[in-house]
Amino acid sequence: MSETAVNLESKIIEISYKLVSEKILKETEINKLLGILSSNGVYAMWVWAKAQKDIDEKKLFEKLQPIMDFIKKKENGEDYESYFQNISQDIHKLLFLKQLLEKTLIYARYHAKAMDKNTGED
Repeated sequence: MSETAVNLESKIIEISYKLVSEKILKETEINKLLGILSSNGVYAMWVWAKAQKDIDEKKLFEKLQPIMDFIKKKENGEDYESYFQNISQDIHKLLFLKQLLEKTLIYARYHAKAMDKNTGED
């Protein structure tokens, strides 16, 4: 496995854990995001997260940014609307980003389940 792949996997693990441990997402929100991402894509996931009052979309995408940077760095002053519009011009980058975000959310869901189990045993 290449060094980049190892670094990426490590970053996915780190971010997925932080999404749950820092209470940025709850398991129900993770499941909803994952469903929207899988069915409708990256942009739809962002728009849905942005519309939710229980999700701090800025914190969420700040945490996801290092993963997104593997695909394309967000330029200074570039908003997410522009970022997603730019990335959607390259289908390979867009699909790879979708894969990475799905993996991150799946890991986050596992972390949430593990944390629920651990807190429920007390």
